Amino acid sequence: RIDKAIGDIPFPSFSWSLGFPGISSEANESESTKQARRQQLENFLRNLFASVYRGRLNPYLAEVAVHLQTFIGCDTILTNNGDTANLTLDNQVAINEISYGKRTPDSKSEQDSNARRHLKRSIQRYVYRLFLLPSVEKLVTHFVDTARQKVASEAVNFGPTKRQSVQFNVNKDVATADVEKIRDFIDQLQELIIDGCHEDFMSISQRRDFASLVDDVDNSIRDELFREAVREQVELEVYVPLRSTISKYLVYAWFNEDMEMKHKMKALENKPQSFFRIPKEHRSRSDWSSVSKILQEGVGRSTLPCVKLRAIVDAAKEITHLDAEERSVFPEATFFDGKVVTKTKTLGADDFLPIFIFCFVKAKIERPQALCALLQTMCDPAKMNGETGYYLSSFYAAMTHIHEDLDLSEVNDELAIFLEST
Repeated sequence: RIDKAIGDIPFPSFSWSLGFPGISSEANESESTKQARRQQLENFLRNLFASVYRGRLNPYLAEVAVHLQTFIGCDTILTNNGDTANLTLDNQVAINEISYGKRTPDSKSEQDSNARRHLKRSIQRYVYRLFLLPSVEKLVTHFVDTARQKVASEAVNFGPTKRQSVQFNVNKDVATADVEKIRDFIDQLQELIIDGCHEDFMSISQRRDFASLVDDVDNSIRDELFREAVREQVELEVYVPLRSTISKYLVYAWFNEDMEMKHKMKALENKPQSFFRIPKEHRSRSDWSSVSKILQEGVGRSTLPCVKLRAIVDAAKEITHLDAEERSVFPEATFFDGKVVTKTKTLGADDFLPIFIFCFVKAKIERPQALCALLQTMCDPAKMNGETGYYLSSFYAAMTHIHEDLDLSEVNDELAIFLEST
């Protein structure tokens, strides 16, 4: 046995009906019963995976780790050259920045990119071990349990019943305030770890494995990487256990707005680029498909707020890259408007927003109002004044333009009926 203590971890063995005759189905169980079982299963899995780090070294430990990673969706795949293996996240689990269509680095920056990725993982493993310390584990567990109970108690009557209208009147200020408290706790943990462990982080980064990482004289690039790694791991430890209750809370708070957005985006989904007033010289032959993919997968399907925010930045940068790339291949013509002189025409701020709105619609992001509320609240304060904050504002502006400024009542009869009834 790898660790005898595994047998002492409580497992949710009750209420697993499995559809057998005479046994009550899960559909008849109360929400509190389901939540208790989910929480117990989550605790079991967390303790099971922690045993890989807490247990004594064992000849079979590496094999067990691979099986555990496969169990949660991390599959072992071969790289192109066929002689090395990497573990990458399967599409059925949380999306990371490697798998959502981010532009592949060129050969000159590939070594630097690999060094950054591996250093980030090393820092995250270090931070993960911090959360295994009894004092830290107790602190986080207490906060998560308290926050979960508070949000769940306030959200218990949010959903509609058969006799209720589907119109929700959840107080948005209360919802935002509760999420802000969770963000404040995450911020405090993040700063505590960064300040207290910075010397250890620098020591790790100076290993030969990361010698190809390109940094500047004041180590600002490494410090930014440390910050990203710590933020991501802290969100894994604090935000993920609270994700379902937070999401439900925000979804109900912005339910009516998102229903209207759903109808408007449905009416817009087949509109050409000209409808969005994208200048002729900046209309993409690919319909900006690579940008929409990043938004759809990196923002729509990822789990962590910090990963969603990085995907928004990557999508915005992809617009600039793709526009320059297509203009270099087709410098004097668009694909449907004939000759257009574009050699000296660069993408400006006024050109960017219509393209971003077009990609926003094509990405078909679900519940964008609730999503924006989450990202604006959960964003690392240190990033709000940089490019993350700028492109998050662009993301919010795109959503607001669709929700408030576009008049689609004449475009779609079904939408007109919906707008009149709300």
